[in-house]
Amino acid sequence: MIQKQEKILSSEPLEPVLTSREAYIILNLLSGVGPVRVKHLLANFSSPEHLLSETSSSLAKIKGIGLKTASIIGDWKRTTDIDTELNQTVKAGVNIVTLADSSYPDILKEIYDPPLCLYARGDITCLAKTQNIAVVGSRRNSNYGISTTEKLVHSLVSSGWCIISGLARGIDTAAHTAVLKSNGHTVAVLGGGLGSIYPPENVSLAGKICENGLLLSEQPLMFRPDRRSFPMRNRIISGLSQGTLVVEAGAKSGALITAQVALDQGRQVFAVPGRIDTPLSKGCHDLIKQGAKLVDSITDINEEFEFFRDIMDSSRSQNSESDQLVLSNLKLTEIETQLFQLIKRGECSVDELNIDLAIPMHLLLSSLMKLEMKHIIKQLPGKRFTLNTI
Repeated sequence: MIQKQEKILSSEPLEPVLTSREAYIILNLLSGVGPVRVKHLLANFSSPEHLLSETSSSLAKIKGIGLKTASIIGDWKRTTDIDTELNQTVKAGVNIVTLADSSYPDILKEIYDPPLCLYARGDITCLAKTQNIAVVGSRRNSNYGISTTEKLVHSLVSSGWCIISGLARGIDTAAHTAVLKSNGHTVAVLGGGLGSIYPPENVSLAGKICENGLLLSEQPLMFRPDRRSFPMRNRIISGLSQGTLVVEAGAKSGALITAQVALDQGRQVFAVPGRIDTPLSKGCHDLIKQGAKLVDSITDINEEFEFFRDIMDSSRSQNSESDQLVLSNLKLTEIETQLFQLIKRGECSVDELNIDLAIPMHLLLSSLMKLEMKHIIKQLPGKRFTLNTI
């Protein structure tokens, strides 16, 4: 009797076992889940495929995961068609790179909420480039903004930089176009899926980028962009880049969101000054007032990254003369210099720095923000700071 039962059980078809790569693609297809929730959940499970094997009731017990999210994940087999998505991407010539893949960019893994998947069409080797700079700006632009973008991008390409932007109207379009004219490499990060190019007038430009660059999106292939997806893609633009250059931006330009995200990620922010009598310069001027480095030629950018290398070299050395040379080049204030010396010794919290320096908290926070803007330090969770190694 027992043997008969064992025979019946063994004849039942087994469900195919998911790989980590397939699990990430499925999780990325689930609406309302996202990288932050997945990151939180994976702190409780050994792998994304293990996560997808759990029931809704089990997932709902995890702190911070509500019944709605638990149900979406637990019900994935009924709502998600991964085979159709994979077949469509193959037909479209699109590669999907997941967090489980070795080709996923290391620099993007460093941000707080790295995308679960990157849909890529074009030269996939662009993901391996490390000398990347984002060039962004207003969708409404002036002739000055376009001509300045073209000049700076041409010089950046000549210096070996890969240009990252968002394929939007205005400065983004000018940046991508200038790269192609200069025979350089560019990555366009879209707010929608690669099967839903926006804006529609840039479909031709997107095709040209695929020939000598890369189209990139974290969204499923046919996802139509919305107000939420555009700010989300900004973190990828800055996350792939060592620094973000804002060429022209009004006071409420979306480019300022990218600049703020870059700062939050511990990346350098650059801004091009404009005329004082035009609203399109307001955003850049505000960034410069807050500590972004003013750029009137790419020398300002190249020199800044030379300083970063010097900073890291000096942080590994006990040579005080080397420190003084680097600090004098960066033109730090006395308080900023003291903060640098303290943080150089090791990771520090705001409270620890306040005790060591004994200065008003508002002055301490202001100085820390300026060091972040100069890309010298970066903030860690829990208001702790360390030297920036990017």
